[in-house]
Amino acid sequence: MRRWAFLVLSVVWQGCSNLTEGAGGVVGLEIQAPSLKTIEVGETLQLTAVALDKDGNPVATTIDWRAPDTTLTVDGATGAITGAFPGTGQVQAFAGSLSSELVTFTVIARADTLILTGDSVITVPAGVTASAPLLVQLQSFSPAGPLPSRPVIYAVTSPPDVGPHTVELPGAVLTDTVLTGTDGAVSSVTLNRVNGTTQPATAIVEVRAFRTRGEAVPGSGQRFTVNFQ
Repeated sequence: MRRWAFLVLSVVWQGCSNLTEGAGGVVGLEIQAPSLKTIEVGETLQLTAVALDKDGNPVATTIDWRAPDTTLTVDGATGAITGAFPGTGQVQAFAGSLSSELVTFTVIARADTLILTGDSVITVPAGVTASAPLLVQLQSFSPAGPLPSRPVIYAVTSPPDVGPHTVELPGAVLTDTVLTGTDGAVSSVTLNRVNGTTQPATAIVEVRAFRTRGEAVPGSGQRFTVNFQ
């Protein structure tokens, strides 16, 4: 099972691309953008830019914004970008005839719903170690379709983790993050008995998914109930 490492947003500076002195002594522009340059369709992200003189000091001047690609739009006055279509898009700031470097963003389909595609109540017969797969799928409405290679979090919420595990997810863990397959689904996660322990009558596994900047995908928090015989 692959693990998913979430990227942490931080601010980075894009280098100047134009050193010809313009009005007010401006010689270049720097765009302030997050290090995570992935944006979902419909998501809006605020960018800012600073005009600099030859000594690297900020200059007060009007800055305009342009996006040469249709995959995203940008508010020409404020620098707020919005994902429009999946693909690669670029943004550039201008102060008169001077321009910044192009900043590239990847636009991805929005994660709109996490659904349980199998039974939410599963019975594990006596003598059987693993439950049936705990099936989920992550989907987008715009554009409509499944979302591959996106993280889904499985967590055993009952029984509480107060002693030796009596049930576990694959990999002998109680919480795991698994990427969806090409069909947007996860079909590899089961809940397993731990040998040598007495299993609870019922265990609960909760599933969640998050958008690129931490918002929970609708459908997160749904649960599988696993009954052990």
